[in-house]
Amino acid sequence: MKKLLALLLVLAMALSMAACAPAPAAEAETPETETTKGVDGTTAPPAQAENTNPDVEVVTYYCTIGAYLHVLIEEIDKWNATTGAEKGVYIELTSNINDGSTAIEQQFTAGNYWDLMDGGSNATWVARGWVKDLEEVAANNADVAALLDSYRQYMVPGLSLVSGITTALPLEVVPIKMAVNLDLFQKSGLELPKTWDDVVAAAKKITEDNPGTAWGYGGTNWSIYYRRLHMKATMNSTEVGWWDPNTETYSFAQYEPVIKAVAQMYADGSILGLDDLAIDPIRAEFAAGKVGMFIAPAYDWSVYTNQFPAQCNFAFIDVPTFVEGDAPYKGVYLDRINMSICAPLYDSATDAHKKAVEEAWLFLNSDELNSIIYANGGIIPYKPEIIANTELLITENAEQWAQMSDITNYTSMFVRPDTVLPLEGDTFEIIFSAIVHGELEWTPELIADLEQRYNDAYAAAKEDPDVDCSNYAYAYDHSK
Repeated sequence: MKKLLALLLVLAMALSMAACAPAPAAEAETPETETTKGVDGTTAPPAQAENTNPDVEVVTYYCTIGAYLHVLIEEIDKWNATTGAEKGVYIELTSNINDGSTAIEQQFTAGNYWDLMDGGSNATWVARGWVKDLEEVAANNADVAALLDSYRQYMVPGLSLVSGITTALPLEVVPIKMAVNLDLFQKSGLELPKTWDDVVAAAKKITEDNPGTAWGYGGTNWSIYYRRLHMKATMNSTEVGWWDPNTETYSFAQYEPVIKAVAQMYADGSILGLDDLAIDPIRAEFAAGKVGMFIAPAYDWSVYTNQFPAQCNFAFIDVPTFVEGDAPYKGVYLDRINMSICAPLYDSATDAHKKAVEEAWLFLNSDELNSIIYANGGIIPYKPEIIANTELLITENAEQWAQMSDITNYTSMFVRPDTVLPLEGDTFEIIFSAIVHGELEWTPELIADLEQRYNDAYAAAKEDPDVDCSNYAYAYDHSK
C-alpha cells in the first residue's frame, strides 16, 4: 500500500506540473477496444433503473463508454433517486460501445437527437451545428461557468476547443505503455526489454521456447495497429510524430526502427494474430498467457482485470526505445473529452428542460463523479486534486494500475489533419503493413514519396475554403 500511495503522489505531482503548460492533443480518442462486455465479465452492459416518476424532466444521454460503464450506471441510478429526484431530473442513458459515433451521426442526420452525447469534438458535427457552445450555456449558469473555468488549463484545440466553440470538458488521459507477460520472460530467462532490438530478440526466444503454445509479440488486423500501437507508442524516441504542428509538415522516416522491428518479428514467426485476429481477440490471447508483449493503452488494465481476466502474471512498462539509454522524449497519452450538449435539442427546449440538461451535465462532469470512477480504476483524471483526495477502491491488480497510471514522463498527443486530407495513393498504414509483410522494401525513395503525397494533400486542404486547418499549426514540444 505504501508503494502504491507513493506512486500516486508522483502521479499527482506530475499532473500538477503538466497543468502549468498543457500541450495540444490529438482528436478525441474513442477506445475502439471497448466491447459490450461489462467489467464484471458479463456479455452485456448493466441495465439502468427505469424511471417511474412521470413528473421529472428526462435528459437523454448517448454514451459510448465501456471500460467503466457499470460504475457510471450505478452512480447515475443513485443520482436519479436522490439529487435528480429533488431537482426533478432523470438521466436516461443509452449505451452503444462498438459503433457509437457512427450511430450518433446516422441518428442526428435523420433528426433524431439526444440531449447529451459523446464525441462532440467531431469537427463535422460542430460544422453541422449539432454541438452546443458551452460558453453560451455558462453565460446564464454560474455553476456551469465555474466548472468550465476549473478545466480551462487542460483544454486543447481539436478536443475541447473546435472551430471557435467549447465543445466539452477534458475527461481523462490514456497513456500508451507495453504489457509484458512476466511468466514467459521468466521461463526464458529474459530481462524486460529496454530497446526495440531487445523486443525482437525476446520475441524470438519466447516463441522458440514455447513452440505452438506461445508467441513473443502480439499482432492484430486492427486498422490502426501501426498508427496507435507503434507510431504513437514510440514517440518517446521521436521528437515529433508523423505530423509536426510546428512546421506543418508530415514525416515518416523516423519510424524506420519500429516498423523494421515488427517486420523482423513477422518474418521470424514471433507474432501471433497479425493477419487473423481483431483487437479484442489478441488481448484475450495475451490474457490467456500466449503472448509475451503487447502495446497497451491505459484502459487495457480494465481489459486484463475484468473483461479478459489475466491468467498470467503481467506488468506495464514504458515503451522500449529505439536506442539504448533513457528515452530522449516523453511518451504520449491520448486525451479524451467528456460528453457534449446537443445544440438542436437544447436551443429548442423549454426553460425547464434546459435547466434539467444543465443539471445532468453538471453531475456527469463533476469532480465527485470523476473521483468515484478513478477510485474504481476507470479513468486517470486531469485534475491532480481529484487523484490526491481519492482513496482507491481497487483490490485486484492494484500494482498494475499504479504502473499504468504513472504518467510522470508522459504528455499530450498532437492534433493532426489526417482526416481532412484529399490524399492520393496509399495511406501510411497501408505502406507500413506492406513493408511488414515483405511486399515492399523500406527505402528512402518510398518514404520520400509517402511524405510528399501527404504534404501535397495538406497544402491542398489549406487552399480549400471548406476545410478548417487552423487547429493543426501551433507550438508543440514533448521533450523532457
